[in-house]
Amino acid sequence: MFEEVPEIARIDSAAPALSDETFIVLRNFIYAKTGIFFPEKKKYFLEGRLAKRLQYLKIAHFEEYLQLLKHDQQKHNEFEFLCNTITVNETSFFRNEPQINAFQRSLAGEVLDIKKGLGTRTLRIWCAACSSGEEPYTLAILYLEHIKPRFPDLHIEIIGTDINTAILESARKAEYNHYAVRNTPELYVQKYFDNSNGIYRLHEDVKNLVRFEHHNLMDRQKNRRMMHFDFIFCTNVLIYFDEKSKIQVVGDLYYSLNRGGYLFIGYSEMLHKISTAFKLVSIPGATVYKKE
Repeated sequence: MFEEVPEIARIDSAAPALSDETFIVLRNFIYAKTGIFFPEKKKYFLEGRLAKRLQYLKIAHFEEYLQLLKHDQQKHNEFEFLCNTITVNETSFFRNEPQINAFQRSLAGEVLDIKKGLGTRTLRIWCAACSSGEEPYTLAILYLEHIKPRFPDLHIEIIGTDINTAILESARKAEYNHYAVRNTPELYVQKYFDNSNGIYRLHEDVKNLVRFEHHNLMDRQKNRRMMHFDFIFCTNVLIYFDEKSKIQVVGDLYYSLNRGGYLFIGYSEMLHKISTAFKLVSIPGATVYKKE
């Protein structure tokens, strides 16, 4: 989520300066609204990301910008711009092979066999913090390739959400460069993409399987409407939350899952000290939890 700001952005004498005191207030404002926590060592990140915005708005001081955020959000839509600016989106198709294999080869079949026995024909998947859409579209490809042939009567719903409205618009367009598809099996690239001058455009049959929505994981009211999912993918997201925010988000994700459903998180992320409600599933190279 964080990336280095070029050194020139930090030393531009024309750019507004962010004092330590104002950084704390701004950091706390962002945390209260999004759950994302910026430690002191990331002050340069906020300063570098927002300095040009202040110049564009002809705002001389970060203190004035804070007042804009607090009191004029609806008029200027500034909070939305802030979220789009501070979130960094790093993803690709078929990014986590162990996770993909776990979903494709065993867990999806297990859940679907249970659903078939219950007479249920809908598989629901939520990709939280989906960025530019590579993850949910990867799952859509796996569905077309491996799940639909086995369960031809199955209906699938894949929902991708993110707090960044600009990146969601990019996801809906479904146009990618070579870097985004670098891990995709060549067979799938040939079958599901049109390549024109290095732009890989996803086919409509894949795009139509995914719906994108704007969503803040700290919005508990909206979280309560995100229910009855069989799989939730929330990978490499919790690392940007502190313990309090993690407990809230993971608790909401637990209630969003159906019993017997699975939560996928990043390989470096764990729910130790965060939640004891899930059962850790042992899968090499992937972090998966089950709601029993």
